Amino acid sequence: MTHPPPPAGTLLCRRNAEGRIVALTRQTLSAQDALAAGWEAVHAADPGVQAFVREVSSQTNPLSQTDAGLARVLEDLIDVLINRGLIQFTDLPAAAQAKLLDRRQTRASLANRLELLADDGDSVPL
Repeated sequence: MTHPPPPAGTLLCRRNAEGRIVALTRQTLSAQDALAAGWEAVHAADPGVQAFVREVSSQTNPLSQTDAGLARVLEDLIDVLINRGLIQFTDLPAAAQAKLLDRRQTRASLANRLELLADDGDSVPL
């Protein structure tokens, strides 16, 4: 019996003996080939899919753990170079300028929201 292929964009999953999803793919397979290889169609909203994605995304790359700290170091280095007149902000590529400005604005916005007391000790509304 020939089975029609799953709709394009359908997720296919493999489950372990306990029924937990251990692999996901979007590879297009005929229903017969998918079944023969142990794959089953599953919806992205399936709780098992969500659990699998959370588990995989929580496994961190050792380099990604240092990315945020390194980004801050680079921002500070750029500020030092600009303040000492060794480079001009406009020497940076437009994309770098935009990213730096966006981060500065975000940081300033967070600092304003997190400031609970004004310098004179009066409360500032949140």
